[in-house]
Amino acid sequence: MDLRFSLIGLIIGFLIGLTGMGGGSLMTPVMILVMGVKPIIAVGTDLAYGAITKIIGGGTHWRQGTVHRKSAYLLGAGSVPATLLGVGVVSVIRRDHPTLVNVFLLHAIGWVLILVALVLVLKPALTAGMKRWGQPSNGDFRDGIQELGDRKPWILPIIGAVVGLLVGLTSVGSGTLIIVSLLFLYPRWESKDLVGTDVFHASILVSAASLAQLAAGNVNVPMMASLLIGSVPGVLLGSRLALGFPEQFLRISLASVMLISGSKLL
Repeated sequence: MDLRFSLIGLIIGFLIGLTGMGGGSLMTPVMILVMGVKPIIAVGTDLAYGAITKIIGGGTHWRQGTVHRKSAYLLGAGSVPATLLGVGVVSVIRRDHPTLVNVFLLHAIGWVLILVALVLVLKPALTAGMKRWGQPSNGDFRDGIQELGDRKPWILPIIGAVVGLLVGLTSVGSGTLIIVSLLFLYPRWESKDLVGTDVFHASILVSAASLAQLAAGNVNVPMMASLLIGSVPGVLLGSRLALGFPEQFLRISLASVMLISGSKLL
């Protein structure tokens, strides 16, 4: 066990519990910029670490009845093959251009971090706009009115494929990008259903990506175990303290960290 990674796991886990953000946006840049882990190992190890936490979270939401299974499965129909494609692209680059693979990943992670940071900053405005967009002009919700995700379910696999490819390449974006997409497709859902469906889908997506990374030899298992040892108590502690912290301050602070990290990786 490496206590340095357990400490990182504790800090990142605490922030995840405090904000509800996925670990990929935080863990991967910390591993690369602070701990000096090679990008290809950082991505694979982070996905394997994240898969375990997402499975636990997804199972909890499943038992609570906050998962819209049809939507999650449609997202997964696009995201799983796309994330396998992303891992495959990295493997091909590693095989054919071993000196370039880490440079490619640094830039890919950097740009996705910047994208996620911008989405995080704009999330309140996006949420308000999507809620208004989904409401009938007379303000009366009727049973016969279907939301966009129900009327055009084929959009879900497309969104899943885009996010899945990004996750397979970088390990970043499985939570923030999907939940914003769900807000657009289902503006009348309650927050618990948005989060539950997002986490359950992420458990499917990240599990597929982590298995592919493990098969490709990109996962450092002892490092992953050290991260988990610290992150589990960190998540529990952060969750208990979450109500006492201003959400806007935390969101802007984390977005700033991701923006700076993304810029440093480019």
